[in-house]
Amino acid sequence: MAFYDASGTPYTVHDAQNDRTARAKMFAYTNGDPTVPAIVVNGTYVQSGWGSPPEG
Repeated sequence: MAFYDASGTPYTVHDAQNDRTARAKMFAYTNGDPTVPAIVVNGTYVQSGWGSPPEG
């Protein structure tokens, strides 16, 4: 999140570990990949994990 904070990019955090609805949405985007974060931009899945450099 530091990457997005530093660039001034707004984002929303969803707790897929403790919120079953958020987890189901994450798995729908990632085709079941449990890797976090699942980065979704304007409804389009970008990647799971931060990557190098971070994308999103």
